[in-house]
Amino acid sequence: MLLVGRYASPFVRRVGVTMHWVGMEFERQVLSTAKDAEAIKPYNPMAKVPILVLDNGECLIESTAIIETVLEMSPGQRLLPASGAARRHILQSCAIMTNSLDKAVQALYEPIKRPAEKVHEPFLEGLRTQIHAGLIMLEAVAVKGDLPGDDTSTLADITVAVGWRFINKSVPTIASAEKFPHLAALSGRCEALPAFQACQPEI
Repeated sequence: MLLVGRYASPFVRRVGVTMHWVGMEFERQVLSTAKDAEAIKPYNPMAKVPILVLDNGECLIESTAIIETVLEMSPGQRLLPASGAARRHILQSCAIMTNSLDKAVQALYEPIKRPAEKVHEPFLEGLRTQIHAGLIMLEAVAVKGDLPGDDTSTLADITVAVGWRFINKSVPTIASAEKFPHLAALSGRCEALPAFQACQPEI
């Protein structure tokens, strides 16, 4: 299998960490949507990553859909239960973080992609408010001890920890360890784990 994308993207990294966690072997093609759009389009005409190319040549897109397939192909995996309340709670935490990441990516690129005079500050402030709200929700999950960040972790731990590192770096005024100590601690624990160490974001 081939994973297309850079670990600088939290969506690519969450797929990579998940695949390492379940012991799934894969190769990687390190392509950037900013610089390598034409090289990405044969895999995904929308030029978005991550993309997972299966051994039969089928190309899967979007991190959640890719991870669902990876876990389906991993008998005995413990990252996501097949059903029940535990599955719902894990998926809910993942959804909160992936939504927060969508807003963080927008907030990061809005002032970069537009001329300064066309950047709309109220729009940016709205994105920051949404990111902050998502982190508050996830800090509450972490406070309850539902994100252990160890070898008993679930897909929620992976997604939240990967997301925290990206948001903390891209919008540190919102995602500070002082404001969200449990999320920062979770990140520290997870980043020391082998699957995370194997998927370091490119500089």
